[in-house]
Amino acid sequence: MSSESEKIVRRDREVPRPSPFEAIETRPPIAPERPGFLVDLRRCIGCHACSVACKTAHDVPLGEFPMRVRWLPRPDANTYAFVPVFSESLCHDDSESLAAGLDPACVRACPTDALVFGDLAEPASEVARLREAGAARPIVPGADSASGVESDLKRDVYYRGLPDWVAGKLNRGAALDPRDEDPIYEQPIGRGAHHEE
Repeated sequence: MSSESEKIVRRDREVPRPSPFEAIETRPPIAPERPGFLVDLRRCIGCHACSVACKTAHDVPLGEFPMRVRWLPRPDANTYAFVPVFSESLCHDDSESLAAGLDPACVRACPTDALVFGDLAEPASEVARLREAGAARPIVPGADSASGVESDLKRDVYYRGLPDWVAGKLNRGAALDPRDEDPIYEQPIGRGAHHEE
């Protein structure tokens, strides 16, 4: 059996996949100067694999969301737009995975490669290239500036295929909000419709 990792192709780069017998501490850590995410809404199928992987990897309690896939009703059709959003206060770029030389759990779990992690300070990074070319933009205008935003949307997350109407439907971002129009698949303990007093 070879000690070399199997390679998988994710978009335009090869990502080493650890074999079941590989000592994970042999991988160099990923240490981006300015970490960032790219979300390709043209690829997202709304499966929640990313948010489940994040919550599982970090033992996140019910009702809290470092990241969440929002199912936003489209204004012009009877369908949904799937929009993964990240919390500035709860998402810490999965430092445990980065230290082990792996992409964050949410990125590794995505079956359609809709999520990409990279270094915005590295011009060759896909996230940086698409941002600089104007092909990817933040949800909230100015979200990557020091001015901040009212919601808890994470800065340095850029989207491809982002409709203009999405920003007005996000309210607090990844956090649950009573104004949310999209279906909520998880409630904090004690707040669901089946809670008995």
